[in-house]
Amino acid sequence: MPSSPAPSSPVGRRATARAVLVRLERLLDRVPPLDPTRDGLQLVLAGFVGLLTGVVAWALITGVHLVTDLAFSDPVPRWQLVVVPTVGGLLVGLLVARLVPEVAGGGVVTTMEAMAIHRGRIRRRVPTFGVLATSIALGTGASGGREGPIVLFGGAVGSGIAALGRMDEDRTRALVAAGVAAGIAASFNAPIGGMLFAIELLLGGIRRSGALQTIVVAAVVSSVTARQLVGPGLPLFAPATAARLASPTELVVYAVLGLLALLVAAGFRHGEDLAGRLFGDVRRRVGVPLTVALGGFVVGLTALAVPEVLGEGADLPAVAGASREPIRAMLDGLLGTGWPAALTLLILLVAKLFASVVAIGSGSAVGTLAPSLFTGAALGGALGAVAVEVLDVPNATGFALVGMAAVFAAVVRAPLTAIILVFELTGDYDLVLPLMLAVGIASFGADRLRWRSIYVEGLRRRGVTLDRPEDVDVLQRVTVGEVMTRADAPDVTLPADVPVDVLRARFLQGSLHGAVLVSADGTLAGVVARSDLDRDAASRPAATAQDIATRRPATAVPDEPVFRAVQRMANLDVGRLPVVDTATGRVVGVFRRADVVRAYDRGIERTVADRLSGEAGRLRDVTGLEAVRLVVAAGSQVADARVREVAWPERTILTGVQRGSEAIVPAGDTRLAADDVVVALTGDPDALRGLLRRPAGPPAAAPEDGT
Repeated sequence: MPSSPAPSSPVGRRATARAVLVRLERLLDRVPPLDPTRDGLQLVLAGFVGLLTGVVAWALITGVHLVTDLAFSDPVPRWQLVVVPTVGGLLVGLLVARLVPEVAGGGVVTTMEAMAIHRGRIRRRVPTFGVLATSIALGTGASGGREGPIVLFGGAVGSGIAALGRMDEDRTRALVAAGVAAGIAASFNAPIGGMLFAIELLLGGIRRSGALQTIVVAAVVSSVTARQLVGPGLPLFAPATAARLASPTELVVYAVLGLLALLVAAGFRHGEDLAGRLFGDVRRRVGVPLTVALGGFVVGLTALAVPEVLGEGADLPAVAGASREPIRAMLDGLLGTGWPAALTLLILLVAKLFASVVAIGSGSAVGTLAPSLFTGAALGGALGAVAVEVLDVPNATGFALVGMAAVFAAVVRAPLTAIILVFELTGDYDLVLPLMLAVGIASFGADRLRWRSIYVEGLRRRGVTLDRPEDVDVLQRVTVGEVMTRADAPDVTLPADVPVDVLRARFLQGSLHGAVLVSADGTLAGVVARSDLDRDAASRPAATAQDIATRRPATAVPDEPVFRAVQRMANLDVGRLPVVDTATGRVVGVFRRADVVRAYDRGIERTVADRLSGEAGRLRDVTGLEAVRLVVAAGSQVADARVREVAWPERTILTGVQRGSEAIVPAGDTRLAADDVVVALTGDPDALRGLLRRPAGPPAAAPEDGT
């Protein structure tokens, strides 16, 4: 037998760590579950989500400053502008490839994906290693923002607390949304903006915000926590100069600004799509670390000409001739007025847009939020610089602020968040009319162009299509466990080590269209589709099915309503979901498209039955009779008889008949059939039950002694 690895060896250390984690999970399993039905408990957990997310935000802000101080000299020599982002990209790429792939591209898309197809579950390691990755990325000059990653980290905090509290899916989603709101609130010191961001982006609108109280509590606690840890200077972009609407004629310029914001939004949409495809090809050839390093190298080359593209636009390294706080400089009008200042601002806009889509497309741990604010401020500042000269406007601050909101609304498609966020950043409500006008025009234009949020587009590129069906009552009445195909049925699951050649033969024979792979202990190992086999044939052939499988597929659980699983399948455009037991982690079945039909039929039957029972209940209230639902037995004297031919017990009123999914209002000529469900009001339920079961033919004569 092979010898066990030495405890001091890397393999031995990994085995020891794995054993410790297994024991810890077993101890956690012994903790009695909290009662998730108490709303008070939900609010308490929301408070913990806000507190921990505030701490995570402080750790991220501190980490970015620390890495910046370590990575760049003061002043910064030109060679560091290229070398530092490249090396930083390599380090971030290693973290993304090996520990936290979720944080690539910012994390908002990953959070939405978790809400859409993973029941709100995000791995617990994400906040720890994600903070490290984003700190290195922004600290070494990657062009992007921390707000996207902090959304993911807050969502992961909410998911982890929900898992510890054994929360159901709906409450888990609420806590994830609370973590998202807490992340935005802590990053901007904007609790209302964070709340609206979670509602507009993750929950699809206020009409779906049943978790509103949870979100509000988390956002407030997180904002207060971050303010105490970071200090009163937390707002990133509050201008020193007050913004005012000096004349109603300025509203025309603000309207033009709303239209121009669509051009910047188009740049982000098409730029991220193009960069994602280009760097995707590079990633397949050289791997994730070198791809992110290449993105850092391109950003560094851009910074040689425009150093302001580094980082998120606030507290940049000390580069000669460049502003350390370019967004604040734009808001305060420090870049001048007139056409020269407008040209400078437009150069900043284009350079920042280019550098940001490169960093995000290469897979660095940065997000789109801060770049949208930067480019919006540059756009508004450029237009304002001209307006100061032409229209005698007092300053360009108002245009820069409104430009931030307009571009944000057009890119993210969250207009309420954009308006309120600027209010909270500035504390100045005098710009309410220009804000509403520009954001409204930008949002209207995006609607006319049928643009969705840039994050929804990111989901689409991952193969996830958001679908929020409204009419799901029927499929809410059936659980996945009731209609799933059980794991012990033929051709439902396959061993993870099945050879690829055998799997390919099964696919070609037509007996399989997809396969759920299980390990030797019955746990989920992955899912294989025909497209996986096609990719394998085009590249280096793999040995076993697990080598080409999707390792972390979307799953379902037996006790969740079918509509959740159907929504998940529609989002991913897949035909099956493994059903995993939450207690053991074992695959207990597969939910397939054919099972959806059975679920729909069963849901219809239950809906009809409830309708008939409701009608019977109303009659019972009037008559005082008992409502019953009984099945006509096969071979009974009632089967195949007309209603008027049956000797019904005294004080019995037949109110309905259910035949499959059909509801029948009985009449005298209605012919009953075996397996019909009879809904009736009766004063003698036992007699009616016996009648529906009594075999056809004359009843047996009673013995003379009466026994």
